[in-house]
Amino acid sequence: MTTAFVPDSFRWGSSSAPLLETLLIVTALAVMSVAVLLALKYLHRRARRPRPVADQWQARTVMGELCPSGWQARITLYGWGAPMPDDAPTMRVPPVELEWKQFGEQPGRVAIERRVWAASLDEALQSMVDDRRTDIALEQIERQW
Repeated sequence: MTTAFVPDSFRWGSSSAPLLETLLIVTALAVMSVAVLLALKYLHRRARRPRPVADQWQARTVMGELCPSGWQARITLYGWGAPMPDDAPTMRVPPVELEWKQFGEQPGRVAIERRVWAASLDEALQSMVDDRRTDIALEQIERQW
């Protein structure tokens, strides 16, 4: 008969392990499990969140995906003291106006036409993409009803 030598310091699962030591180990494992679950939940939400557009080329790519029948945008950069349209918002910096259209399935038919104002070109492009993403979300909700 072979007997294995078990050091006295290793007492996991033995009936001689003190209750406090067992509770500390179980608590530590529970805390680590919760931390891992929270990290996985954060990473999952982060992966689902749409990324902001970084430049005009990425905005073109994203809008091309969001508008399969085509789209068009016109950007107007205003300088200090330039005449502004009556409906332009009051801003501390010269604004950027971005007018965009989404075309429908019939050639030349405009399905959506919008205008956004922003303090920078990057903000204007992001607003355009966000508007289109919101339209898609609303369209999906309408289809469910």
